Amino acid sequence: MSQWRVTAEHPLREVEGLDHERCAALHNLIIERGWTASGRSLTDLDRRSWWECYGGDAKLLPHAAKLSPSIIAFLKAAWHGYVITAQPQHAFFRYLAGLCSPDDLWKNAHYGDDEDDSNKRRYVTLYMANWALGTSHPLGLVFDQQTSTAMQHISIHDTSVTMNGRQIWLPLELILEAFLNMIDQGKTLAVDSSYCGEQERIEPWIMPSYTICDLDETLEAFNRLTCAVEARMPGDPSNKTRRLGDAIESSALPPNSFAGRFLARAREIRFSQVAPGLRIARQQPFYSVNVEEGQIRPILLFESSQEAHQDTERAPWGEDLVISPFPQPFRHISNYPAGVYLTETDPHGAHPFEDGCKLILPCTIGEYGWARTSDGALFGENAHAKGPTASPVALSTQLYQQGFNHFIQTHDVQLKHVLGHWADMVEKGKWEVDVDGVAGGIEKWREADTEDHWRDYQLPMSW
Repeated sequence: MSQWRVTAEHPLREVEGLDHERCAALHNLIIERGWTASGRSLTDLDRRSWWECYGGDAKLLPHAAKLSPSIIAFLKAAWHGYVITAQPQHAFFRYLAGLCSPDDLWKNAHYGDDEDDSNKRRYVTLYMANWALGTSHPLGLVFDQQTSTAMQHISIHDTSVTMNGRQIWLPLELILEAFLNMIDQGKTLAVDSSYCGEQERIEPWIMPSYTICDLDETLEAFNRLTCAVEARMPGDPSNKTRRLGDAIESSALPPNSFAGRFLARAREIRFSQVAPGLRIARQQPFYSVNVEEGQIRPILLFESSQEAHQDTERAPWGEDLVISPFPQPFRHISNYPAGVYLTETDPHGAHPFEDGCKLILPCTIGEYGWARTSDGALFGENAHAKGPTASPVALSTQLYQQGFNHFIQTHDVQLKHVLGHWADMVEKGKWEVDVDGVAGGIEKWREADTEDHWRDYQLPMSW
């Protein structure tokens, strides 16, 4: 099976249309992994293909006329029988219930009013979204037969973003490979009937709020950053040590939380500046806010000496309204330091991510149209507007963020990716180091909106 996984040793293949052989193998592996992990026997797995389940060539002839040869080949090899026969129900993956029925292949895809019926065969709703996530008007994974690329849509409302002409769709095998990577790393788990934890289960899948791999890789990234800085400091580093957890009472963090475990294990450092204009936090501005039991407040990790900028938007009646980067009940606190925050979360909710973070700056960037989120969008652009260009809006909270995420829903960028990027910037000499650590003030971040440096501040899409 290893030859089908998308790796450096086995990269994407150049084929005509969909790489149906590889995609069917990855699809079937996801089914098999979920089936066995949920405590079921492989002898009970219905391995009939989608094509066989829905009657074969004779019954599917009207649909086959609108499907590309490579899609037909995929549907003749991809297992689908388990969806019909399994009790209790068995979802293909956390976000996708399974392959669509023949009648649903052509429903829900978003077309413009000026498009005729001949173009409406271009987009195929290949997988149906998992309705159990509670999304309004769920859609699914849509395949573009013209470009042989795909995009996951949790809701039909996503289509105005994904089909705006600027979003980059991906080969289906990359999306399926990402799902398998999530399973490999424990980001998504199939559980059996003995599971009695608090994570929401969408049969048989749960999504832990973080994994041991997430924690270990975050610690490794922080260690790499701090070692890179100390190795480049002129003279010997200070004998004074600083700890990430000094401004946070351990009793304020839930037991075994990502934040608690990361702060307890993060190495002490012998310099003050961990990134341009940012130092280890000395305060926690949101710890006075009452939250429901089990929920986690925003946690300030690295702070600026300056306050966070308050972004605004113009209301239809002409008033400038503050756009808070935090939800209720934190919005009444309007003065807080700029810096990097682990964002608030409900570890047992539908989107339970403890390692997501935001960099909030004391200034806005993006007005020059160079700064971009991971999906390639300009900061503040109207993502729902169609066309090859968009108008940027300067904001203080978009640096390093994902934009429209191809793989996973409602997940701020993981802290490990930000820390790993900072280590890269030091190791490659793009950030200088002085006696205090990383040199440069908060103005250094404006490089992210310049022609020469914006790529240095755009993180790859991740889950």
